[in-house]
Parts: sequence; structure tokens; C-alpha cells
Amino acid sequence: MTAIDTTSPSDLKKLNLVERIDLKLIETSRPILEKPAVRKFGQIGKAGDDKILLMLSAGIILAGLASRNGKLQRTGSRMLIAQIVAKATKEAGKSSVDRTRPSKQIESGRYAAKAGNSKATELRSFPSGHTASALSVARAFSREYPKYTKPVLTAAAVIGFLQIPRRANYPGDVAAGAGAGLVAEKIADRLVSTYHKLRGSRARKAKHRALPKLRSLRPRLLR
Repeated sequence: MTAIDTTSPSDLKKLNLVERIDLKLIETSRPILEKPAVRKFGQIGKAGDDKILLMLSAGIILAGLASRNGKLQRTGSRMLIAQIVAKATKEAGKSSVDRTRPSKQIESGRYAAKAGNSKATELRSFPSGHTASALSVARAFSREYPKYTKPVLTAAAVIGFLQIPRRANYPGDVAAGAGAGLVAEKIADRLVSTYHKLRGSRARKAKHRALPKLRSLRPRLLR
């Protein structure tokens, strides 16, 4: 994979519009992104790490089981399924595109992207996995607690934005991750809704089958 010089106008012309915008935004923000305090602040974005979110979902499920709270159990399950689907979605993207991270542009002025399936973390910028996971989990939580929709989605959006000062993702990667996360959660919601409909249907059928038996037993009990 040949890297281009991000300061060369002729090299930049070889890129598509989205790439040029991404590189231009990073180059324009370079004086800010190079500040140690900004990079340190960006580390808050690691809150969207898969392990942290998995622990959060599992914790809510366990809290629901311990308290026999069905809503909490359902919420944690929604979050867990949404994240699993989001992880599969983002992995599909990362396994299709090799793209250097903004850190390479800032540190060396070089950039490269092509179709590929590299496992090297420095070539897995697209899409933003932290953004996808954070938004999928936040939206799943808000399904059960709609009054918290705005704060949880805002928190997820902040996590996504912080991937830029972290130098982990380009703005385009963050946007793609956000889209992947919301689509993944929608798929997860359909799966959960279908499961509960089937479960409710089976319960109603079982109840319907049991009624004639109960009615036949009633005269005997009254003798």
C-alpha cells in the first residue's frame, strides 16, 4: 500500500472527496490535535471500548436477575445484542478497508487507504468501532427508558467525537461508525421484538390449550 504526502496538492487530487475533506480537517486542526492536553482529553473516548460496554450490559442483566426486575433484564439483553450486532457490522467494514489512522498523518504527514483486510491496528481506522458500539448500546438502552434518550445519545455522540482528538479515527470514520451503530441497533431491536412476540404467542396458545382442561375439571371439583 503506497502512502501519499498529505501536504502535496497533486497527491490529494488522487483521493475521493470524503478522503480530501477528512485529511483537510485533520490538517487544519493539527495545531490543536498536537497539544498533549487535547490528546489526553481525547482518551475519555475509550469509554466506548467493547469490554467496558459488555461489562455494563452484563452488569445490568445481573442487577435485573438479582432484583427480579424484568425490565432491567430486558434492557441489558437489548444492549448486549445491539453491541454484538454492532461489533459484527464494524468488523465487516474493518475487514474490507485498510486505512491509516489520523495519528500517522499528524506524526509523519503520510496517508494511505485501499480495499483490504489487514489486522494491523494502525490500518483499521474505518469505521470507528468505539462510535458504533457506544451508539448501538445507548439507543438500545433508550428503547426501554425513553426519557433518557437525549442524555444517553449525547454521551454516545461525545464518545464518537472524542475519537478525533484521540487521533484514532477521521471524521468520516466516526460518521460511518455512527451509521453502523444505529443500523445494528435497529436490527437488534427487530430480533428482540420478534422474540417477545413469538414468546407471547406461545404463552397465549398454551393458555388457550389449558382452558378446556380446567373447565372439564371444574364439575369434578364441585361434586
